[in-house]
Amino acid sequence: MKNLVKFFFTVLLLTMFICECNAKEVAEIIDPIDKAERECISKTADTYEMNRCSQVAQQSWEKDIHKNLTELKKVLNTQDYKILQLSQVSWENYKNNEYTLIDTIIAYKQGTMYLNFCEGWRTELVKQRALILRQYLNTIQE
Repeated sequence: MKNLVKFFFTVLLLTMFICECNAKEVAEIIDPIDKAERECISKTADTYEMNRCSQVAQQSWEKDIHKNLTELKKVLNTQDYKILQLSQVSWENYKNNEYTLIDTIIAYKQGTMYLNFCEGWRTELVKQRALILRQYLNTIQE
């Protein structure tokens, strides 16, 4: 009986280990834009170059936004597309206000590393809009 319990316990542990490994693999799937940004940043210790990496990522996310807006225009009716346009204008205003706030917050700090915070926050803001537009498009296309 003890051997049977040990056997099942071992099987349980191995199953948990395999599941954990698979979960890590799934969690490590990152967007190509994020991957390119991380690789770019990892190649330098210069804050200016790191900021440049984040700015390139921001531009890529902006392109993704425009691509998804174009695709959404193709699948939405006229009235619904107008709603999307209003949402996008509101988001652009929000983004600009957030950029101003980020600049204000960073102005309280000294040191070039805080410029990296600034670019990182901006990149994340644009990324989140791109991802939600992707989700909208995927939902409609399913």
